[in-house]
Amino acid sequence: MKTLIKILTISILVLITSSSVFTLPAANLTKGKNVLILNVSSPFYVKTLVKLNPKIDVISYKEGNKTIGYVNVFGGIGENFIIQKNREYEIIVKENTTLVLP
Repeated sequence: MKTLIKILTISILVLITSSSVFTLPAANLTKGKNVLILNVSSPFYVKTLVKLNPKIDVISYKEGNKTIGYVNVFGGIGENFIIQKNREYEIIVKENTTLVLP
């Protein structure tokens, strides 16, 4: 199975696979694990992103050898961290969806 890396730059998502490059007007997430680098103009809290995108199950990122995560259950479990520019995030979704940014 091909590894898919998704890169979101302000309003354009560039999808890169081992054989092709695609440009899309929106961030389309596929059911399961998605890896994104968000290039946002202003930071915002992960809880805000989850409220706008209820199909998100988990959002996490690595800091050194630690994984920081937020789980969308019971109003949110984990650290309500700030989504920052140019950081790689792993987003797990219940089903295919389009990512909505604040």
